[in-house]
Amino acid sequence: MQISSRFTVALHIFTCVDTFKDEHKVTSDFLASSINTNPVIIRKILTQLKNAGTAGKRSLTMRL
Repeated sequence: MQISSRFTVALHIFTCVDTFKDEHKVTSDFLASSINTNPVIIRKILTQLKNAGTAGKRSLTMRL
C-alpha cells in the first residue's frame, strides 16, 4: 500500500473512531468494511500509528 493510501486510511480511522466511539464497537473489521479493505491492512496501519505514538493499542485512543 502506498504512503498516500496509508495516510488516507489513517485519517479515516481517526474519523471513524471519533464519530462512532459511542455508537459502535470500532474494530478492525468495522473499519475495514467502511473502507472496503482487509482488516489486516487496518491492523498494520494501527500498529504503525501505535509505534509512532499516535494511537493506543487496545482502546483505539487517538492522540493528536
